[in-house]
Amino acid sequence: MPLIVVFSVINGLVLINACLHDPSVGYDADLHLAYIQALSQLRLVVPGDSREFFSPPLPYVLPALLISLTGVKVFWAAKFAQFLNVCLSGGLTCYLIKTCRIISERSSLAFGSLVFLGILPVYYKTFAFVRGEPYVAFFAVVIMYYTLLIVTGRHSTPLSVTILGLAMGLCALSRQWGILILPAVFLFMAFKCIRYPQWRKPMIGSLCLCVFLISLTSGWFYASLKFRYGSAHTFNRSSAAYFSFDNQPTEFYAGLNHKLLFTNPVRPHFPNQFLPVFYSETWGDYWGYFTLYGIDTRVRTFVNGYDLNQVLSTGTRPYWLETNYDTIGAYLGRVNLVSIFPSALGVLALVLGSIGIMRRNSHGLSSTNQKEITGFLLLAIATSMGGYLWFLIMYPSIGKGDTIKATYMIQVFPFLAVLVGNLLEDFKTRSQTLYLFVLGCLILTFAHNIFAMVTHYSLHRLR
Repeated sequence: MPLIVVFSVINGLVLINACLHDPSVGYDADLHLAYIQALSQLRLVVPGDSREFFSPPLPYVLPALLISLTGVKVFWAAKFAQFLNVCLSGGLTCYLIKTCRIISERSSLAFGSLVFLGILPVYYKTFAFVRGEPYVAFFAVVIMYYTLLIVTGRHSTPLSVTILGLAMGLCALSRQWGILILPAVFLFMAFKCIRYPQWRKPMIGSLCLCVFLISLTSGWFYASLKFRYGSAHTFNRSSAAYFSFDNQPTEFYAGLNHKLLFTNPVRPHFPNQFLPVFYSETWGDYWGYFTLYGIDTRVRTFVNGYDLNQVLSTGTRPYWLETNYDTIGAYLGRVNLVSIFPSALGVLALVLGSIGIMRRNSHGLSSTNQKEITGFLLLAIATSMGGYLWFLIMYPSIGKGDTIKATYMIQVFPFLAVLVGNLLEDFKTRSQTLYLFVLGCLILTFAHNIFAMVTHYSLHRLR
């Protein structure tokens, strides 16, 4: 029953956001809507159509098909895409529960994982946007489930391997961030081959089938990028000549204004500073596309975060601007402050998980499996975040940091949620009082932060 309640809350809030959020507002929303419009003509998107030309097409296929078949306006196709995100959220939640049941039959693991995932504003914000990251998050959890199902020997069948390979390919076809999970799967399977010789033949066969299916489902798109633009990882801005940590200034790595972080964590503060921006995007709305809003009262249209910042940077507040900029910053600062507790819980889960897998003493098969499962979860987070940091360093945005967005790494949060759920289950085993205290703190965090989880870019504001 508790899992059903948590499932309902998570997807209920996602549904509310999908219903209310204006699909033309979001990170580069106009570019994603232009992508749908161009794809509806049944051709690959080019730079003249949208600056998102480099993005894989899967998230836009069904909305584009809706336009082609019915002739509806792109707004309604985008609204349809938002409701598809609700379905993805439901599927993600179901697979997260199934994954937790592979690890432990106790419902407390799944419950703790869902509670942690359910208090993250970035989850609801991401699934309200029309873009590829909701698909990446969904397929990432499917990949997690089938990888653990196969490697733990629970259900290693050709069908399971086929589904895993297809999920990996479709994840890569959703957004480039999805590729970052694939090395974790390959490395984990390779580890099993090395450690257990009896697994080598079936595991190598599984790896080969996965590679074939990935190439079949998504290889064609990256080959087309290579053929059309000279690089399979082309982007809409120039990269640095080579990888070097010097590509980014010191402030990118070490910048942190703790006062503003807890009083007014919105742009243009901490420009191109990774930690405060990523933290504020996880728990709030640093860039101003979800809870920080503006409205042009002359034409009753939203002014998104970028345009709002441009207007406010002039130092003069125009008569036609309606905005919550002056009030929302203080609330988001309190959200960041309150969210120190769940953030610390996440860090503790990472640290203890890392320590756990390095311990040599393991008692029995279940303990060994637990260490290996934890290792895979940590590896998936590490390859995703490592690849993302490589991207930020190779494509620096000096003075702005406009590619620092927690939405881009939404895939790591379900993996982290499982680690936190595992930690909560350990608390429950050791001390019921400690478990209830931690759970109570998470619920209080949810109650305080709930207004950061529901969009303020609600269509009713334009009436």
